[in-house]
Amino acid sequence: MTEQPHSSWADVYDIAYHRSFGDFYDCLTDATVELIEGMFAHPANIVDFGAGTGRLSLPLSKLGHTVTAVEPCQEMLDQLQGKDQHNSVRSVCSKMEGFRGESKFDMALCVFTVILYLLDEDSLKKSLTAAYEALRPDGVLLLDIPSEAIFSGYSTRDPGFERTVSISRHNGNIYTYREELLITNDDGEATRYKDEFQIRYWPNQQVMELLKEVGFVNGEDLTPHFSGAGSSYYKFKKPNKPLD
Repeated sequence: MTEQPHSSWADVYDIAYHRSFGDFYDCLTDATVELIEGMFAHPANIVDFGAGTGRLSLPLSKLGHTVTAVEPCQEMLDQLQGKDQHNSVRSVCSKMEGFRGESKFDMALCVFTVILYLLDEDSLKKSLTAAYEALRPDGVLLLDIPSEAIFSGYSTRDPGFERTVSISRHNGNIYTYREELLITNDDGEATRYKDEFQIRYWPNQQVMELLKEVGFVNGEDLTPHFSGAGSSYYKFKKPNKPLD
């Protein structure tokens, strides 16, 4: 399989984000889980696209939901499975656009900047179509659209941890993301990680038009629930009957 973003440092991905963003990282997770919990009066069948190491899949499963984690990077899924002590989450190594579920879902998640890894309109439309087809009638899609403001670098350093992220414009709305990470263990042994891949900024209006073209309706702006996240959050619905 072609190497995916984050595959070279999947084993320290959680450490990197917790050390970089601290309590805010946990607060964002908690806010997302709380919002989802409020949408259902009973355990739901949920597909989590771009599930990563299980940031949402695992807590939702612990709350009683049936969760399928879809992630194109096997190394990230390995981390998820290592934390899933009761094998409660079904893991599928697949790009979003290639996913075909065995059953219909009440909810599809596509959050925490998943769409910025989709580099062309064809991939984005196919991915949104896959989410639409995975849902039952009246099922909902929770999606975030990253703002262009987050396409900037940052660095952080504290004892035993150094991280530098640089993001530079490549062409048009395509950017190059570079990650450099240095982690030193308690024995003083340092390990360096590097990664480089491309990401894309998607204007809100362009994504909205594709969502409607695919068939989603009733876009509800949920951004106020996620203050400071650097993304706009929306809930879309698959209609009970196909639109004419």
